[in-house]
Amino acid sequence: MFAFSLTAKAQTAQWKDEGKAFLEKFYREGTECYFNNNYVKMYLTKNATKFLKDSYPYDNDNGEGMATWLFYQEGGWDLGDFREYRVNKVKENTYRVIFRSNFNEDVYEYSTLFGLVNVGNTWAIDTMKPESGRLVGQEQGIKDGSTWNIGSLDYEAKVEDVNTITFRAMSEGEELSFRLKANPDKEDEYVLGDNPHADGYNPYSDITRVKYIKNDGWKLLCLYDQKGRLQNILDGTQSVSGEKVAESKWTAQLSGEYTDRYGDNLEIGWGIIYEKGVARAEYKHITFNGTITGVISISGLTYLEGTWEAVVTLKGLTLYQVEPDEYGMYKRNGHKELLTWSRNDRPRFNYTWSTLLNDGQFRRLKKSTLRIMRNEILARHGYMVSSPDLVEFFGSQSWFSPRPSNDDVFDELSLVEQLNIELIKAEEAKSDGDRYVTEE
Repeated sequence: MFAFSLTAKAQTAQWKDEGKAFLEKFYREGTECYFNNNYVKMYLTKNATKFLKDSYPYDNDNGEGMATWLFYQEGGWDLGDFREYRVNKVKENTYRVIFRSNFNEDVYEYSTLFGLVNVGNTWAIDTMKPESGRLVGQEQGIKDGSTWNIGSLDYEAKVEDVNTITFRAMSEGEELSFRLKANPDKEDEYVLGDNPHADGYNPYSDITRVKYIKNDGWKLLCLYDQKGRLQNILDGTQSVSGEKVAESKWTAQLSGEYTDRYGDNLEIGWGIIYEKGVARAEYKHITFNGTITGVISISGLTYLEGTWEAVVTLKGLTLYQVEPDEYGMYKRNGHKELLTWSRNDRPRFNYTWSTLLNDGQFRRLKKSTLRIMRNEILARHGYMVSSPDLVEFFGSQSWFSPRPSNDDVFDELSLVEQLNIELIKAEEAKSDGDRYVTEE
């Protein structure tokens, strides 16, 4: 265990090495604001920003999001819980930061090498190199009192005995509950327990098998139906409320660069809309009892100011202007705006590499769009498609570079990518009558 007490005596000693003190201050203050982009960019030189942009082309253009990745954790958008850090000097103006964070009861350690330069009378980060990430502490199994997220809901686990776990949540004043019993024949697998309706409504009565996955920093409960299709995933990795998780996931799916009806470039970021690179408007999500509705409120950009239902499409985004009815529900009023995806050099659904689709928003897409989304996950790894429609679509994408062979593609998929493919395939298998599609 590291010793990181920052006593007055220790702080005095730190200033004998100003570069080391700079990084310690950076990490100490950064953990308080979760290394958000505005904080991070204050400490980067142009050289560091260029490195991030060149090394991670699927990130936003200035690379700030990947800076967060380098400073805080190995991947994904969830920052986890700060635990401790240590700064070691390697050579003149070069330092190694060893950082630890918690994911539930797991402890992860990450190492990054930083090069510093003097800027005026202070310091800045000029170079960086991610070195390693590893699990250094782990708790097996499902912990009593742990939280499991799906969409905007948070289920709390109650471990009744070594073989029985009950999950409870509240949704719009209704108690939801289901009970799992360990499968004695298969490790880390469960089945629905007896009398699952005893403590509330069971939303997963059609689930026959539940698989517990602890891998790549994730703790997941995968719910399969009797045909072996993955229907839902409960995520026990998150450390913030379900509503915040759902808002972040929905934002990730809306974010990107688009062209509006005037031919102007609009970039949708995290709560901000940029026009020709200048922040022109803000938007916020409208929720109902904590549930993401898909409706956003835009202030600024005169012709887009108002309340809109945002619908993800293959070609971009469709914004339907909506108005509340007498019950407070939002209804389309007939006016819509089309925003066309403008980055042929970036995959349309690139967020599927890191965003687990257990918020259910993808279920609103047409099957033809789901087919492209599913195959895009493979195409990003160079999978050589063969169906004429897929050949035509991906052949028109400048980012697509097919391999001579598909032999190793599936081995390279991340856990999130594998599960997202399963979720999409299960949705494609449903009849149109069992689906709620908002995409025209």
